[in-house]
Amino acid sequence: MALSGMRGLSVFISDVRNCQNKEQERLRVDKELGNIRTRFKNEKGLTPYEKKKYVWKMLYIYMLGYDVDFGHMEAVSLISAPKYPEKQVGYIVTFMFT
Repeated sequence: MALSGMRGLSVFISDVRNCQNKEQERLRVDKELGNIRTRFKNEKGLTPYEKKKYVWKMLYIYMLGYDVDFGHMEAVSLISAPKYPEKQVGYIVTFMFT
């Protein structure tokens, strides 16, 4: 499971880097943000690992200069996750968003 999740992040980063112009990049980022929003709205089905994966994507999108205002609380919620890897991501991303 870990491999497929991180592969999804790698594919997304590759897609963004392969965009020919800023408009293509914006469209790809908007598509991904829509997917992430949909997944978070149906939060009952998300494992802490899946949350971690989407929060990493949001951090990358944020570092590209896009607004991810809905992602701040998702990052903070990972801080209370039971496992260290998810907790670590929560702290890192919350720090980066501030």
